[in-house]
Formats: sequence, structure tokens, C-alpha cells
Amino acid sequence: MAQSHTRFWKTGAFSLAHFVNDTYPNLYPILLPELMPILHFGTAAAGFVNTVSSFTTQLLQPVMGLWADRAGGRMFVVGGLVVGAVFAALAWGLAPSYGLLLLLLLVSGLGNAAFHPHASSLVGEIGGRRKGMGMGLFMIGGNLGRAFAPVLAAAAYLIGGRQGLLAVALPGLLMAAIISWAMSPAPSPRPRQGAMLTPEFVRGLRQAGGLLALVGLRSVTTLTVTTLVPIWWKTTGRPITDAAAFVSLLFVAGSIGNFTGGTLSDYIGAKPVLIGSALLSSLWLSLFLLFQSPVAIVVLGALLGASLYSSGSVVMVFGQNLFPENKAMASGLTLGLGNTLGALGVSLTGLVAQHFSPQTGLWTVAVAMLFSIPFVLGLQEKPRETASHSG
Repeated sequence: MAQSHTRFWKTGAFSLAHFVNDTYPNLYPILLPELMPILHFGTAAAGFVNTVSSFTTQLLQPVMGLWADRAGGRMFVVGGLVVGAVFAALAWGLAPSYGLLLLLLLVSGLGNAAFHPHASSLVGEIGGRRKGMGMGLFMIGGNLGRAFAPVLAAAAYLIGGRQGLLAVALPGLLMAAIISWAMSPAPSPRPRQGAMLTPEFVRGLRQAGGLLALVGLRSVTTLTVTTLVPIWWKTTGRPITDAAAFVSLLFVAGSIGNFTGGTLSDYIGAKPVLIGSALLSSLWLSLFLLFQSPVAIVVLGALLGASLYSSGSVVMVFGQNLFPENKAMASGLTLGLGNTLGALGVSLTGLVAQHFSPQTGLWTVAVAMLFSIPFVLGLQEKPRETASHSG
């Protein structure tokens, strides 16, 4: 019982840190339409913001994860929160040009890249046999952070203008102090013993290719929706609060989908969850584009968020199972590199939107989600462990 209690509160602490951390790379959907006329850039450049930011936010996660596995300590989680918060606030609140906005977001992304793999690795260890459920709780924190980001961005901007956005750094600084205390004692280093390129590691890399394609397609869909829907709605005269409410709804529903998908995978396996996620995401997005009544927006937005994120904790656990000796690196590889592929894709959908319309860009990813299914079918699952109900 004591062990279960410790696992619960530690997972909760990391989930709260994930909540705060993930607000910072997700401020952009609400702020881009407002800054486009101020900093003089178009829809294609708005899509490119995601791509450039991902060079550090996502692409460096495998490297940071491997480093974190070896170094231990608190600096990746605590330092990541501080860097991500401060430089995101500077980017949105003070950057005088599009180029400097990108540069500051790159630095902020370093903090995000440091936080994610180490934190998710530690949560995977805490979860014991219920890794899917534990990772689902951790991912709920991230999704709720994404849901809170548009509310925080809109409130800070409406109350204080651009300079009011500097205040968004405060939650990250406070959370860094809290998680530093919660991580006592600090995680121990894990010096590498023997060769890294073992046959098991190489087999894991072969499986990871299909997993990366899957994550990339899911990521480009999510990023395209959160980038292009606010831009589309601004051209129709909708206020910033409408876009903020929609993006928040998407991520709140995503937190439910994350937990549900992770828990369900503990019992039926990863493949059914991943295939269902792809099919339903494509369906709900298509219906969302066809029906724009207030009721349809709420219902279909919630269903879309839940289905898109139902695969999040599943692919995280799957990736850690591929590299059991390098779990932080696996987390960084699975989501970091996979999400980088998605960010590259949103540059293309941004170009499509600029040359045709935001709706055309959204139709493109609705179809693209279906192409993830062959990659899922090629994955090889390990036998599932029997969940312990005693905690």
C-alpha cells in the first residue's frame, strides 16, 4: 500500500510538471494570428514556426534522453522547465522580428527537449506493471498543459498586450522549484556498460522506423489543426477567444483520450488502439470540416482531440519496450524524432494553405492519417504482462 501511495504522488508530481512544461511550446496557435500582421509574415511562415522550433524541442530529445540516462540528477527536468519558460516568454513578449522570434523559440525548445525524455523515463519506472496507466496519467498532464496554453496566452495578451506575455514565465519558474523538491533523492547516474549497438538495440531501431512514421503522421495532423484552424477562423472574423476555446477543448479531450488509450492498451494491446486512433481521427476531422455549426464544433472537436491523443501513451510505452536499457533515449526517439517529422510536415500543409486555403491544408492531413495504418500493422508487440491489481 505504501509503495502504491508513493507511486501515485510521484506520478502526480511529474504529471503536474508536464502540465506546466507543455504550456510553453503550445502558446503559438492563439498568438500566431495576432503576430502575423505585427511581425509581417504569412501563413506559410506561420507553419514554419513549428518546424524551426522542433529542431530543438523534438529533434534533440533522443540525444538529451541518452545523456539523461547516463547523467541522472535533476538538471534535465528542473533546468528544462526554467529554460523553456523564460525563453518562450521572451519570444512571444519581446521579439521585434520574425527571425528573432524563431531564434528565441529554438532556445526555449532546448528546455523542452531536456525535460521530456528524462521525466517520461522516470514515470515509466515508477509505473511498475501498470506502465500504460501510469504513462497515461503523465500524458494527461501534458495534454491539460496544452489545453491551458491558449487560455493563458489569450488572457495574458488581452490583459497586458505583448508585454503581458512576459508573465507566462512565472508558472514554469515556480514548478521548477516544486519538482526539484519532489525529485529528492535525485535520480542516480547510469554509466553505460558494454557496447550500445547490441543486437537487441539494432532490432529496436528497425521497429522504431514504423513507430516514427506513425507518430509523425499523428503529429502533422495535430499541428496542422492547431495552426490552421485559428488562422482560418480569423479570416472569417471570429475573435481570439473562439480559437482559444477550440484549442483548449481539443487538448482537454486529448487528455481523456490519452488515459483511455493507455489503459486500454494494457488489456487489448497497442495495435487495436493505434488503428482505431487513425481511423477515428480521420473521420472526425473530415466531419469537422463539413459541419461548422456551434454544436458540431464542440462535439467533433472533442472527439477529434480524444482520438488523436489516444495513441500518445501507447507509443511511448511501446518505444520504451524497444529499448529497455535506454528508456529516456527511447522516449526522446519515439516522440521527439517522430514529432519532428510532423513539424516538417506542417510546413508543407502551411504552403498548401497559403496557395489554396486553410481548409485544403486540413483536408490533406485528414487523408494522411489513414496512411499510418500500414505502419501499425508492421509493428511486433511483446506479450503483455498481467496487470497487478494489488498496486
